[in-house]
Amino acid sequence: MARLAPRRAVRSLVAVLAAGALVATLPGSASAQPERPRKPGVAPQVPGYGQVAPPRVTAAKPLPKRAGKVPVAKPAAGKSKSAALLAAEAGLNDKVALRALVIGTNADDFGVPTWKTTLDRLGASYDVLYSAETPITTSTVVRPDGVGKYNAILLTNSMQVYESGGSWLNGIDPTEWNILWAYERNFGVRQASLYTSYGTWPEDYCLNSAGETSVGDTPLNVSLTPAGAQVFDYLKADVSLPLVQTYVYKTAIKPGCAAEATITDGTNVLGVRTTSTDGRERLALTFTSNQYLLQSDVLVYGLVRWATKGLHLGEQRHYLNVDVDDWFNSSDHYKSDGTIEYDPGFRVSAHDMVNLNAQQTALRTAYPQIGNFTFNLAYNGADIDPFAGNQCSPNGGIAELTATTKCLAGSFRWLNHTLNHPELNHTDYATSHGEILTNRNAGNAIGLTHPADVLKTPEYSGLGVYTVDPDDDTGVPVDHGLAGSNPNLLQAAKDLGVKYLHGNYSFNSHKPAHFNASIVHPLEPAVEVVPDWPTNIAYFVTAPDEETHFYNSFYGPNGRFPYWPTDRTYQQIIDYEGGIGLQHVASGSINSHTFHISNVRDYGNGRTLLTDWVENVVSRYAAIYSTPLLNLNWSDLGAYTSVRTQHFAQKDAGVDAVYDRSTGTIEVTSPAAGTVQLSGAQTAGSTTYGSDVTAPVALAANTAVTVTAVPRA
Repeated sequence: MARLAPRRAVRSLVAVLAAGALVATLPGSASAQPERPRKPGVAPQVPGYGQVAPPRVTAAKPLPKRAGKVPVAKPAAGKSKSAALLAAEAGLNDKVALRALVIGTNADDFGVPTWKTTLDRLGASYDVLYSAETPITTSTVVRPDGVGKYNAILLTNSMQVYESGGSWLNGIDPTEWNILWAYERNFGVRQASLYTSYGTWPEDYCLNSAGETSVGDTPLNVSLTPAGAQVFDYLKADVSLPLVQTYVYKTAIKPGCAAEATITDGTNVLGVRTTSTDGRERLALTFTSNQYLLQSDVLVYGLVRWATKGLHLGEQRHYLNVDVDDWFNSSDHYKSDGTIEYDPGFRVSAHDMVNLNAQQTALRTAYPQIGNFTFNLAYNGADIDPFAGNQCSPNGGIAELTATTKCLAGSFRWLNHTLNHPELNHTDYATSHGEILTNRNAGNAIGLTHPADVLKTPEYSGLGVYTVDPDDDTGVPVDHGLAGSNPNLLQAAKDLGVKYLHGNYSFNSHKPAHFNASIVHPLEPAVEVVPDWPTNIAYFVTAPDEETHFYNSFYGPNGRFPYWPTDRTYQQIIDYEGGIGLQHVASGSINSHTFHISNVRDYGNGRTLLTDWVENVVSRYAAIYSTPLLNLNWSDLGAYTSVRTQHFAQKDAGVDAVYDRSTGTIEVTSPAAGTVQLSGAQTAGSTTYGSDVTAPVALAANTAVTVTAVPRA
């Protein structure tokens, strides 16, 4: 058998940026740092690919102090209630739609995007009502047939006041409050408030003032009470959660009031679950949270889940998937003085592979929540030695890598990354087909089990991002959209049974319209694009001093994209980048994170840049969450994004799910055929995660399907 010709993955700096190896586009910021960035609110942007940090959103202002309260409407002697109130109270049946109503004051209300971010991640159905602009009537909350429109009322702030011209105005008047309260009372619908102060306007949440304060970058750590541990049971009961960039009301429960604390700072109440005098259930936080903060990622889902009783469209779970690109290949090598070695560069040794397996095992042992966490190794088979044996060489070098890979083949997951690592933007059909198939055969020949339906192209090429001049490897790549993809690559992939192509979140055209979904390729519907998360652990660094020099050359005060006020230490870099990874995980993102072979070098005592990052993310997750951290093989990951794509298609088509509390069932209908995810439903195909249960519900057009409801207490 002929020796396969080597191909080295040499990249220009611009090509590295195009591959997304250096910068990360974030859905949320990392946890608080010891120093504020030099330009607060300004995130350095690498053109076209991403940013170091998200926008900073100014914390919401303190709520006004307002005396009095809105009385709960009761019929006076000899008089009947208003027609509007009677209609809201009628409750013609026990049915409510699985849909949330977000009530904010106006488009400037910080809480609206915070609620929406979590609801959109779930795939839940909801409406937004701006109380300063739209009156609340009985038709707002009750359908003509008497079915309740909503099974959760989500307030941005409990007072529903807004500032205009220096004055604070009411978004909801007393009549509207009573319509809303009557609806909650008679349809058994819970209310959650994202931001609540002490006081009695418009109603009493059983809170007395114990002071108030603004919190910046120095965190205020909060914990759960026993009642809070029930509400947020997906968190560790002893969790210590840092609040940053927030305004906080410190409160105490009024004696004799029907309320219990859920969150405290050790002394003061910052979260409360309470029952109104007329029996309505309410849950509230006494601090602000915007959509970019870790505290929102962690807590807002719990508010939604409690308010809906766990009955909603979509689901949330937590995943950590990690790819290592270019196995068997070589990499450029960035040195700690900033010079780059291109030849011979860096190549993985047999020792590095044995060590990576040992580190993987150590992570599983130290953090049982990650279960059988396994790295995905994306391989280029041109440098496979077809005559190698199959013995592990713990102290072996490059020459022993193939044999050691055969020895440990079952310890990792494998991905087809093409044979020679060419850019596939303009290749012909034969070349594209050959790169995929020959690499598949090379992997099979040494026992690398890999999914035939998944392909990771070199530098995410062939998917519409390339320089205008295809022969220019140093120009700035342009995102031409997926319509600019290489049709020869798409046809070859389809013909070889590839369904999922890795994309990159650095490119706008690779970002799905919905969270955790795929993109059905516009030129070839048989193929779907699933993006990966890039990281700022550079593709060509092998040790902490190299990563530190590189990172500061980009983001230090004298870097190309100055951001930090001082150069970062390695630990600061890992903590910050791990914080970004933690927020991806906390958000429920299923997308994989991309690293490269240089990052697996044993730089000392078995440590690697890759496993330093992974342990940082996993250890912080394990300190917060009680639920497992899931790790899927890529075929299952891709299939899940397809399920989510179908789910959102159903949601957009107008799927309707109605809970009947008298029968304990949910009836689901849709104008279109397809499958929808339904939390709080029990079917033959339902699955559990922690205490949550989710069912896939297959629907025929305009045909009702009834499933068993499993509401939360």
